Amino acid sequence: MLASRQAQEAGGAIFVADCAICHGADGEGNGPRREGLIPRPANLRLPPWSEPANAGGTFLAIRNGVHGTAMPAWPSLADEQIWQVVAYITSLTR
Repeated sequence: MLASRQAQEAGGAIFVADCAICHGADGEGNGPRREGLIPRPANLRLPPWSEPANAGGTFLAIRNGVHGTAMPAWPSLADEQIWQVVAYITSLTR
């Protein structure tokens, strides 16, 4: 699924709607809501987030959130939608 253009496009739409506010449209962690967040939102274009080998970890970070950060859990997203976002994130550096 990670290499699927259709999954990447669907994930990109979800990313723009839900993630870009913090992570920025380009995924570099430079979204408008980043100000005041400690730690700052992750740059998703860098490892481990950008690595397909870490796709499971990225999935879990989206599903469960990241403790000690402002990254919330996203229980409103179905597993397929999360995998689409992961596909989009891993496509950012290709």
